[in-house]
Amino acid sequence: MEFIGKKCPVCSADFLKEDDIVVCPKCGAPYHRECYKVKGKCIFPSLHREGKSWKTVYCNDNKPDENDETKNTDDTVCKYCGHKNSKDSIVCENCGEFLTGQSVFTHQSDDQSDENSDELEKIREQIKNVTPVMGSADFYSNGNTPFTFGYDLNEDHDGVTAGELSDYVGSNVLYYIPIFSRIKNFNSSRFNFAAFLFNGAWYIYRKQYLKGILISLLMLSISVFQRIATMLWAGGLWEKANTALGVPEHSPSYQEYFRWISENCSNQEMLIMALPYILSLVSFILMIFCGITANKGYYKKAVKTIKSIKNNLVDDQPEKIKRTIIRKGGVHPGAAFTLLTCETIISVAIMFFFS
Repeated sequence: MEFIGKKCPVCSADFLKEDDIVVCPKCGAPYHRECYKVKGKCIFPSLHREGKSWKTVYCNDNKPDENDETKNTDDTVCKYCGHKNSKDSIVCENCGEFLTGQSVFTHQSDDQSDENSDELEKIREQIKNVTPVMGSADFYSNGNTPFTFGYDLNEDHDGVTAGELSDYVGSNVLYYIPIFSRIKNFNSSRFNFAAFLFNGAWYIYRKQYLKGILISLLMLSISVFQRIATMLWAGGLWEKANTALGVPEHSPSYQEYFRWISENCSNQEMLIMALPYILSLVSFILMIFCGITANKGYYKKAVKTIKSIKNNLVDDQPEKIKRTIIRKGGVHPGAAFTLLTCETIISVAIMFFFS
């Protein structure tokens, strides 16, 4: 195969003979199938616009020999991926690597730049050894993991590294990696408003399918039972109370409602009238529970999954472990959207059925 020995532009691992490789039909860029699924599209749209091929622009075989004095010395051309950057760029706009010959001390004199060369090398090393935090797939450094600042890639999180957790999370790492460190160090998390608002759909989105389905079924059951209790049982009693209190000609106060109910309804009838509100409260408590426990549960799920992958592939190559972690993790927006759509359809159908 012509791509054996070349690097995947997503994970930067060398292509092996046994790898499942797919090729962009427009520019010919090769990818591991799992890596392409993570991206969802070719990462070289500029080649598509210009009608160029990946092989002629990015392939290592077509890059100039570093010992060739006639090579292109334009500092704006990235030596890692070959991308042509704007003249004021310090890092590559495509892969994030420092550009050859560029310095963060651009506006200093030559003497000052020489004095700070060691410091510049330290900055470069720091950037290469930080953990992913940016959730967008566009912020990948040299095809590996997204940029983050302040988190060590090798920091241990209950037997897995911060880098592995970042690969597993995929989207919105900026939010989750600091929370995971907080959970590990202080056993303290943050309230997850996405899980609070979308409950089961959020769990499905984060590929926690069983928990998402159970929570969605529970929330849907509460909603259905609440609609039945309102339309078949409590509705008639409330209508009776409204008629007795002169609604709509008169707007009774809460005290008037309570007085009428206590004087004219049995304990069972009072419970039936309160049942829809009790079910609403139960639903709200469940939403709060999801918001409070979501991050810790997701952290435990991520650690458990990564450990299982590493145990099963202990003798395999690190690149394959990384690709498997990325494939098992990430998000599934299609499944979450499908769940929300089904919940909406069922709720509307019930509303029309009991109306």
